[in-house]
This record gives sequence, structure tokens and C-alpha cells, in this order.
Amino acid sequence: MPSDATQLARALHAHRDAFKAFLAARVGSAAEAEDLLQNGLAKAVQRAGDVRDDEKIVAWFYQLLRHSLVDHYRAKGAARRRDDALGTLIAALGDDTAPAAVLEKQLCTCLGGVVDTLKPLHAELLRRVDLDGESVQDAARTLKISANNASVTLHRARKELRTRLASFCGDCADGACLDCDCAD
Repeated sequence: MPSDATQLARALHAHRDAFKAFLAARVGSAAEAEDLLQNGLAKAVQRAGDVRDDEKIVAWFYQLLRHSLVDHYRAKGAARRRDDALGTLIAALGDDTAPAAVLEKQLCTCLGGVVDTLKPLHAELLRRVDLDGESVQDAARTLKISANNASVTLHRARKELRTRLASFCGDCADGACLDCDCAD
């Protein structure tokens, strides 16, 4: 096992080009691949103590990169869903010049209040992952729960949020609460 994080970083640096090619093939952008690689190397150095066998360092790091890719695509999906909802709001308002912050505030008027009615852990996970764009693993670490538990809890929280939004806002919840006057 590498005796410290510096030795681990040196061992991983020897395979840097292969790691970057692995990521670039999956994200389609050299810049995104570089960002993911840098973040992965930073996580690896933080978790240097997790490596138990020198001969498995590369395999261990590929596993870490695969997890980073999953988090990356989840974050992009959450951002895309937010952007789609904002686009729907803009189209409904017929004003493509409105500032995004104002539109997001209008879109989320009911959402914040309904999220607050969920179990505290559910609400916190939704805020961190779906609203703030934090990865599930990072949120889990902050909340001192396992990543698997966080994923399951987040799934349940999203399901409960959909149910509560539908009952709170009625039919307008299907249209991103565009016509909702519940929050007044």
C-alpha cells in the first residue's frame, strides 16, 4: 500500500493519459474529462487510506472514476430538468427576456413550502441534490449516511414530493405550477 497520499498521486499520475481517455470516451469532451479527472484525483488523495493493495490501485481508481461519472450524469440530469422547467415557464409567460433568477423564484414558489413538509432527511437530500446540484455521495457524506441509503431515501423523497405537490397544487403541478396561486 502506498505509505501516503503523495505516493498514491504519483502512482496514479503514471496512468493519467489512460484515465483521461477513459473519461473522454464517456463524456465526449476533453475539458469535462479533465475536470472529472482532477476531481477524481483529489478524491483519491483524500481516500488514500482506502487502498489496501498496491497492485489494485489502478482498478480502485477506475472504480472511483466510474462512480464520479454516475454522479456527473445525475447532476447534469438534474440541471437539465431544472432548465426544461424554466424553459416551460418562459414559454408559458411568453417572455424570453425575463431574468432566470426571477423565473426560477416563480417556478419554485410552491416547491419550497412543500419540500418543508417532508421528513427532515428527505427535504435536506432534495435540497442538496436536486436544487443545489450536489452529488448524492457528497450529500450522503455530509449527512453521515451511506451513499446507498441516500440514493434510496432520495428516490422515496422525490416520490413523496410528487404526491404532495399534486395534492397541494392540484392540476397545475403537472405544468410546473405555472398557474398556481396557492403560495400567495
